[in-house]
Amino acid sequence: MAVVNSFAKFYGASYPSEPNVLSTAPVYGDAINVLQGTASGGGACGGYPPVADVVDGVVFGDSSQYTGTLDIDVAANSPDVSKVRLGVTYGSTNQFTGTSVMPVISTVLDGIGFGALGSEYVGTLEVTGSPTPIYPSVENVMVGVEFGNVGDIPMVGVYEKADPSVVKLDETYGAFGTQYYGDYECPDTPSSCGESWLM
Repeated sequence: MAVVNSFAKFYGASYPSEPNVLSTAPVYGDAINVLQGTASGGGACGGYPPVADVVDGVVFGDSSQYTGTLDIDVAANSPDVSKVRLGVTYGSTNQFTGTSVMPVISTVLDGIGFGALGSEYVGTLEVTGSPTPIYPSVENVMVGVEFGNVGDIPMVGVYEKADPSVVKLDETYGAFGTQYYGDYECPDTPSSCGESWLM
C-alpha cells in the first residue's frame, strides 16, 4: 500500500503555504502541486523564539543551533548589591550578595523608624543637651572659611592671623601657640621696638 499524503485528498485541494510547514516535513501536495515546507523550526506558528528571549545558556532548535542569551537578572531588574542588606544572596543562581549595612538601633534617634517600609526598626538613642549644633563664633575661625549655617546661609570666619613681619623674631603664636613664628627683628635695643611688635 502506498503512503498517501494527508493533504492530497483530491486534485485542486487547498494546501498550507510552504513557509508554514517545516522544511524537515515530507513533500506534500498532489501531482500538480508538489510542495516542500520551508519553515526553519518551531512548527507553523512562526519558528523559534529569538535567542534574546530564551534564558542564557539554554540550547534549542531542531539541530541545537540556537543558544539563549537572556540575562534573567537584568530582565527582572535585580537591585544593585548596594541596595540589598549585607550578606543576603540573591539572583537567579545566588550570584549576588548584598553589601548594604543597616545602623544599630541604639545609634538612631529615639522614635525614628527605618528599614523595610521605614518602620521595620525604631531608633532608641536618647539625646541630652541641645539638639542644635554649637558653632564657634566667626571671630574664632580663619578668614574665608565657611562652616555651619544660619538658615540656608553658611557662616564665614573673619579671624586673620598676625603677619609674621609684625611679630618679634622667633616668637611663636597661632594654634597651640606654635603654629607660626615671628620674623620682626628689633633695632639695637628691644625698647626701641616699642609697641610695633606683638608677643
